Parts: sequence; C-alpha cells; structure tokens
Amino acid sequence: MTKTPSTPPSWPVQPSYREGLFRGAAEYYSRYRPAYPQPLLDDLLNRAGEGGVLIDLACGTGEIAIPLHTRFTHVHAVDLEPDMIEVGRAKAERAGAANITWSTGPAEELAITDPAQLVTIGNAFHRLDRPLIAERARQWLAPGGCLAILGSSTPWSGTEPWQTVAVDVVARWSGEPGRPASASPATAENAPTRRTHEEILEEAGFLDVTEYRFPTPHAWTVDEFLGFLWSTSYTARIRQEPNRAEGFENDLRAQLLEREPSGQLRESIAHYYILGRSPDPTRS
Repeated sequence: MTKTPSTPPSWPVQPSYREGLFRGAAEYYSRYRPAYPQPLLDDLLNRAGEGGVLIDLACGTGEIAIPLHTRFTHVHAVDLEPDMIEVGRAKAERAGAANITWSTGPAEELAITDPAQLVTIGNAFHRLDRPLIAERARQWLAPGGCLAILGSSTPWSGTEPWQTVAVDVVARWSGEPGRPASASPATAENAPTRRTHEEILEEAGFLDVTEYRFPTPHAWTVDEFLGFLWSTSYTARIRQEPNRAEGFENDLRAQLLEREPSGQLRESIAHYYILGRSPDPTRS
C-alpha cells in the first residue's frame, strides 16, 4: 500500500455529463468490473470503523454494498439508473444480503435519518455535485464518521501498449478522438473550475483527508476486456447504437490480438480510496 496524489489530479467542480451514459450497461458492469481487492476493503474498515449504517452512493450493481453488507447493521444503496438497481438487488438476493435497502434516484436527493458510520462512493464522485454531496455526507455521518471515495485506474490512464491500442479504437468509433465520449468539450473560454477530490473534502470540513492505493496485477482475456469496455461511459454511444457494436467489437478484437497474440492483456490496476473524517467535537 502506498499513498499518492489523487488520480486524476482534478475534476470540474460542476460535472457536465450526458444523461443515460450507463443505460443498458448494468449486466456488463456486474460481470466485468474488477472487484475492489479485499486488502483495500479491510484497510478501509480498519480506518473508518464498521457497524451501524453504511450509505453507498452511485452504487452501481453493488460493488461496495454487497461485499461490505456483513460488516454493517444496515446498508442504503442508491443509483440513478434503474437497471443498475435491478441487477444489484438480484445479486444481493443471491448473496443473502437482506440488510441492503436499494433505491433509484440522484445521490444528491437521498433522504437519510439514521446517523451513518460510513458513506462510500465508488468510481463516481466526479459525476456528482461534489460540494453538495460532501455537505450532505457531513449531515448524514455520525461525529467521527467517514466519507470514502473508492476508485480504480482505467485504460485511459494506462501505459501498456495494448491499452494505447484500445483507447485509439474506442476514440475512432466514438467519433471523439482524444477524450471520453462522455465528456463535454472544453475551451479556454469555458474551461470549468477544477478541484481534486481531496480539496472538495477539505473545503467541506473533513479532516485527515488521505489517499490509500492498492496496485493489483490483473490479466484480461480479450472478451473480458470487451465486456469491461461495454460497462463504461466511454463506449456509451457505440453501445447504444447496436448496428455499430458488432463492427466495433471485431475491430477492437483484431487490433488487440495483433498487439497481444496470446490474448492475455496484463496490467496493474491502481485501486485506491480517499478517506475523510467528519469532525467529532467530543475529541480534542
């Protein structure tokens, strides 16, 4: 485990993503997103504590809520996409995770009455109104409770030759070379104000804000990596136009196998979490 600066360095304070970017991606998300490594989850709970209430915002299909459900009395899981909640609820039922309440809607509008021990956000804080979410988390948390932002590196930040190939192919098929299909173009005139996740938490009054990183070796098959790409916003425009999807898959598979004939796509995924603690007036 190492501590490093936030990755990426900063995000726009007010996000500008198109709606529906993950529509139709839930099954891919559930099946192909690499799980957060157990050492990361154990380390997080060692620092943040457990028991009581966990709130998991932008929960996807339960990548945090389900692995942690046994460590808390109750879990609130919320996501904007109904199909993410549907798949997550089915996974939770199979796992016997009966203490999770699933709800659909904006994380910013979640209503919570019981004080929480921990609020988590996985791979999604940059898509939310971060100052508002940080403020709401302060309200939801018991004194001394924690807000944890979990994340993982993507091929767009990787340096493996096969990752460069993948990024180029996605950019070509999405029609937006050089940047994610989900992002809005920026110019010098309209460039948004940017802050790191750490800055947002500190400005909201969280204490001891620190990032903890857990690099984890990972090997994909080509089909697994394709499934992962279909789970992302980067391929939203391709995924939502079925007549293009087959051509994209054939192109990407051929390009990847030309670069890596073994079909094994190896990388080190930089899993991490950023932790901030709510002030506790009873502690000096």
